[in-house]
Amino acid sequence: MLTFLMILGTLFLIVFNWIWNSTYWSRQGIKGPMGMPIFGNMFQYLIGRRQYGLIYEDIYKSYPKASYIGIYRVMNEPAILLRNTEMIKEIMVKSFPNFSDNVLYVNDKREDLVFCNPFIAKGEKWRVMRSELVPMFTPNKMKLSFPHIASICKKLDSFISNDIGEMPFEGKDLCAKYTLDVVASAAYGLDGESFTNKGSDFTKLVKELFMPNPLSLVHTTALLFLPKLGDLIQYRYLPEKVQQWFVTIISKVMSRRRELKDNNNGDFLQWLIDAKQKTGELVDEFTIIGHCSTLLIEGFETSASLMAYALYEFSVNPHIQKRVQSEIDEVMNKHHGKLSYEAILEMTYLDAALYETLRLHPPMLALLKHCTKPFELPPQFNGVKLREKVVIEEGTIFVVPVQAVHHDPVLFPDPHKFDPDRFSEENKRQRENCSFLGFGEGPRMCPGMRFGFAQSKAGLVTMLMKYNVQLSEKCPKPLEISPTTFLTTSRSGIWLCFKARRLQ
Repeated sequence: MLTFLMILGTLFLIVFNWIWNSTYWSRQGIKGPMGMPIFGNMFQYLIGRRQYGLIYEDIYKSYPKASYIGIYRVMNEPAILLRNTEMIKEIMVKSFPNFSDNVLYVNDKREDLVFCNPFIAKGEKWRVMRSELVPMFTPNKMKLSFPHIASICKKLDSFISNDIGEMPFEGKDLCAKYTLDVVASAAYGLDGESFTNKGSDFTKLVKELFMPNPLSLVHTTALLFLPKLGDLIQYRYLPEKVQQWFVTIISKVMSRRRELKDNNNGDFLQWLIDAKQKTGELVDEFTIIGHCSTLLIEGFETSASLMAYALYEFSVNPHIQKRVQSEIDEVMNKHHGKLSYEAILEMTYLDAALYETLRLHPPMLALLKHCTKPFELPPQFNGVKLREKVVIEEGTIFVVPVQAVHHDPVLFPDPHKFDPDRFSEENKRQRENCSFLGFGEGPRMCPGMRFGFAQSKAGLVTMLMKYNVQLSEKCPKPLEISPTTFLTTSRSGIWLCFKARRLQ
């Protein structure tokens, strides 16, 4: 009898604890879905059925009149899902000091190199790291770095002509080869050998970064939801062998430049060193290497994804592809066939097409902000006061559901249609603030977006000048994104093929 009562009592405590935890927001007078034990609202994600951003989008759609929604992440962790652009602006811009940290659970003791990345760094460190990177991406620096991009475009053109032709190819793989070589050249003055050497160090070490693998779900959960899980499995955002190789290779480059007193290199590495020397600061080799790792991780993956999805959209929207090609032909003829930074800046419709690609296929389906100072919530519904003042505690997570916002028919009518004209200069002026989040928003907006667009546009121009892009029969219809990776990745690849253009 005593054993039975103990079991009954234990079950009662478990159920009571679940009910208490999963009704946290309702006790605050805030509406939202009730959480399940352990899973919260993330059950479909945790069993590998649905991408986390799509779950946030489902909840977003369920409360169309709310400014925000009380939700439960893994282990019934209470969080706030932002539901309108005014609240997004409040969190990411107006009240930024209360939400200055992004949420990525990276252990600084295991990966201090990664904490030089301003997207990951916390506290005041992100300001320092960002301030050192921003000067690398001025229009003048972009113009100076463009010869690196143009040089790799020639390699891309040769590779397509000699190795691909009209055979099916996986779009992300081709674009990653290109962006990896661009970053290796423009950032460190090195040859990535992505097109010429299948066994190159750059290719081998970064090939599997962010791509689906059997442990992707576990890694994404550790990165976005459960830091204790990350500690348990010793998760690393940047694999140890990649970090060790990177420290070795960049140290050698810096050492060689010191020995040869060679400071005429027009690359990001040299500009970082020069910036330190101009201010009389000590050139901290570790921080320089950290910035170099940021340039690699952020520079090759997101741009490769953007280019691949753009090629996909052009292939299923041939009338838009023709319009892009007409602009390319006109601008390139004006510049006598020379690919230059000035030329790609004139390609405004291609620019709009890339913005529209980012709207439909954002690299991260949601951004997460940590509440770093207590914050008082405004009313959840217009004209309806909260039962009592609700002050959010430090450490609470606010979810910015990027894909849900980008696919909101109120903000973007017919949201699943690929329509670059949404981003014409006239339409951009009329668009609501914080309705496009492809580069984030506010003080922690992506500092390298100018470089990302420059290399993406140049690579696409190189391809579309000579070829039409079409869907391969191998391409799944419709495209499915991987439910396990934290960056947007096609589950089965983006399979395309080129057809030579017949220019008149």
